[in-house]
Formats: sequence, C-alpha cells, structure tokens
Amino acid sequence: MAASVTGCLSGSDSVKVFLKVCRVIDGDTFEGRMTVNTKEAYNPGVNPWAYELTKVTVRISGIDAPERGQFYGDVATLHLQWLISGKAVGLKLKQRDMYGRWIATAFHDGVDIGAEMLKEGLAWHYKEHDGNPLYAQLEAEAKLAGLGLWCDDRAVPPWEWRRMSKYERDAYRN
Repeated sequence: MAASVTGCLSGSDSVKVFLKVCRVIDGDTFEGRMTVNTKEAYNPGVNPWAYELTKVTVRISGIDAPERGQFYGDVATLHLQWLISGKAVGLKLKQRDMYGRWIATAFHDGVDIGAEMLKEGLAWHYKEHDGNPLYAQLEAEAKLAGLGLWCDDRAVPPWEWRRMSKYERDAYRN
C-alpha cells in the first residue's frame, strides 16, 4: 500500500492529491484520508476504497504555528480546524520529514491554507525552510497590524519553544 501512496503523492506541481481532513493535530499539521478527485485524479485501475483507507499526515509547508501549551497554540489549532476540518484539501507535496509526515502546500477551494494562517497572525513564516515571498509579506503585514500572536509580547517562535526546558516553558507561561 505505501508504494502506491508514494507513487500517487509525488509528481508534478499541480494539485492531484486530495485528502478529506479527519483530524487537525495542531496549527500546522493535520491528518486525512486520501480521496479521489473525480475531475482529475480518477484512475480506473485503482480501487477507490484503497484510497479511502489510506491515512496521511501532512505538515503545512512554509509555516510554523505555535505549539500546544504555547500562547496562541490552541487558537491556531482551532482556526485550522475551522478552515479545513472535514473538508477535501488539495496538496502540492514537497517531501517527507524525519517523522514521516508529508510536507505540502495545502489548498481548500483554491485558497492557500498556509497563507491564511499567516494572514491571521496565527503562524510564523518558516524562513529557514521556505523562501516564499508571499508568505514573508503576509507575516510582515500581520505583524504590522498586530494580528493574532503578534499582539502579544510573549510570542516566542515555535522553534525556540521546542528548545526550551520544561522549567523555561513554565516560567514563560506565568
């Protein structure tokens, strides 16, 4: 099964993979089951039930949302749920990360989900791994407008949060 999923999930720059989102893990990660886009992705040689049984974990490319326990972590998770939970999401896949998640740009109804998270001030542009100028612009605009996490002086980028000890995190929360 994994080989067929990999074959399905890699390829050109166009959106050909669709997931029905079944679980939002946090503000930049979700799980879904592959679904067949009847307009483009239908392949008569593949059993559509096999697609629906295949669960895929996706990390949205180019953004890093606050972690659970971090300020705005719950807000970012809830906003992502509102945007995509139970919906069909198209993916432009880039690669797998060290945890086996697919790194992908996600779209719903033609809207870039990562861009929406940045626009609302609920994620950082992950510049270390992404050079998208639109993402950099959206982050700068949200920061300037004081939206979401940008209105809080205690906002710490998730990559710094992950390096903190338990004691530093506890002090940060108080």
